[in-house]
Amino acid sequence: MAKIKNRNITIKIIAVFFAVILWTYVMSDVNPKITKEIENIKVELVNLDTLELSGITLMEPKEITVKVKLSGRRKELIDVTADDIVAQADLSGYKEGSHRVDIEVRTHDSRIEIEDYYPKQAVFKFDKIVQKQKPIILRLTGKEGIGYSAGKGIVKPSTVYIKGPRTWVNSVTNVIAYVNLDNSTEDIITSVPLKAVNDRGDEVEGITKEPNIVDVKIPILKVKNVPIKPQITGSPLIGYEIKNVTSEPDYVKIRGSEEVIKDIKTIETEPVNVDYIAKSITKITPLILPEGIEVVNENDSVNVTVEIEKKVEKTFEFNIDEINFNNLDPGLEIDKNKSGQKITVTFAAVESTMNLLTKDDIKLNVDLTELKEGLHDVDIEIKKPSNVEIIKLNPKVFKIYLKKRTAENSTF
Repeated sequence: MAKIKNRNITIKIIAVFFAVILWTYVMSDVNPKITKEIENIKVELVNLDTLELSGITLMEPKEITVKVKLSGRRKELIDVTADDIVAQADLSGYKEGSHRVDIEVRTHDSRIEIEDYYPKQAVFKFDKIVQKQKPIILRLTGKEGIGYSAGKGIVKPSTVYIKGPRTWVNSVTNVIAYVNLDNSTEDIITSVPLKAVNDRGDEVEGITKEPNIVDVKIPILKVKNVPIKPQITGSPLIGYEIKNVTSEPDYVKIRGSEEVIKDIKTIETEPVNVDYIAKSITKITPLILPEGIEVVNENDSVNVTVEIEKKVEKTFEFNIDEINFNNLDPGLEIDKNKSGQKITVTFAAVESTMNLLTKDDIKLNVDLTELKEGLHDVDIEIKKPSNVEIIKLNPKVFKIYLKKRTAENSTF
């Protein structure tokens, strides 16, 4: 009986031995151990919400992948995909700046081993969330209706709070409200979204604006082109005189409501004082704008030039033949022997004018209307350029003797 039991045990041991050999064969030949590489496994960024609660935000990279090398039996490994692998980077606790963060990789199946993966770390850039107040700039596009111009617009509110990563917030140079004029001839009242731009004019994404929409009112005003009238006070140094006063530009384009602008004929400058000045001057001078009137180009000053020159004198002598006698009685004639023979006139003007003045520019006229025979004191009318003045006349009264016309004498 004991022999039978021993024999059974031997048989069982032999059976187990062959079973192990068979299992080893099957596992190594039918279900062998293999390796497998899977690429582009997305790394889950853990604790982003915790990061943002601390006032920090992730700038880059927003997405990262790893390549994993797995090992295991063919049967378990053959159907493994990227969805079966967990790759994570824990971002909690990091501060502003660039930091190297570990990447952890695991599988859902404990029978699958992770032999290697790459990268094992990644550099993440973190930025602090900041808020900044900026003025809102109103920018107009399009054109007004013909004969109209947009006045100064009002934006409510006039400032905006921008919030986001420090790098992006600091890159914002302007926050702009764009309004299209669209050939308007009436005031524009509208609401428009705001656009935050950098120094290149590109919109800055990834920030919030509070408010994001603003109310805008733009008055559309009537336009008129009027001459500029410079105002002068004081007097130049004795012996000097103002030759000319000009402004550059000499016209200005203004805008205002139709009721106000219709009665405006000129725009005056603030006074330019020339007291005791002996040379020409040019001064930047503000315009005096009536209430409700604006300059279209916003330049409310002009260059006023006051030309000042030395005043000089010049004397001309005229004989009786150079005087025009008008309205003489047909029955009378002038007795030259008994009449005045000459008259001298002294003129004064600025030097440049006087250098050009000749006798041909001067006309002497005497009106003989209703004068009878005999000796008469007559006034001489002197016609001259308007920028020349008479300072001396000799004689002041001219004597004319009229006598009856003789047959042999021709008309004077």
